[in-house]
Amino acid sequence: LTRSLTITSADQSMFEKAQGEKVTLPCTFELSEEDEGPLDIEWVLIPADNQKREQIIIMYAVDRVYNHYYAAMTGRMQFTNLDPKSGDGSLDILNLKAADTGTYQCKVKKAPGVQSKKIQLTVLVKPARTKCSIEGSQEIGKDVTLKCVSQEGSPLLSYDWRRVSGTQNLP
Repeated sequence: LTRSLTITSADQSMFEKAQGEKVTLPCTFELSEEDEGPLDIEWVLIPADNQKREQIIIMYAVDRVYNHYYAAMTGRMQFTNLDPKSGDGSLDILNLKAADTGTYQCKVKKAPGVQSKKIQLTVLVKPARTKCSIEGSQEIGKDVTLKCVSQEGSPLLSYDWRRVSGTQNLP
């Protein structure tokens, strides 16, 4: 029975963080004696839209880090450990942005061993200031529409309307 490399990081596969924060996506691994090929650690971003291709965002190969593949994260990501071959291929993403939301996959290869792990990251965005307005003539017997909208916020915002003066509840 041959034992191959294993990814040992805990099973947490979903992370929620606020915009501007830092996240560490865990990817620790153990090699086995059978794995003799060069070590290769790759993080890819799997787009929600299956029409788009997976995007390599950072890679460790032949004792070097390659992190220039994904311009949107340049300067905001790094391997957590300066020496990923020590068994820690975890990824730090700094100053999170809403666009960083997605599925990330850590792939560890050292022939013949290959393992991968997917992690879902959701970046939460505070609602921007809400803009409210009224449409229609404000006369008895006429219809009016009250509108409120916010340019930003995730997950999707929901609004709750209440009458704050007078005693009758609104229909």
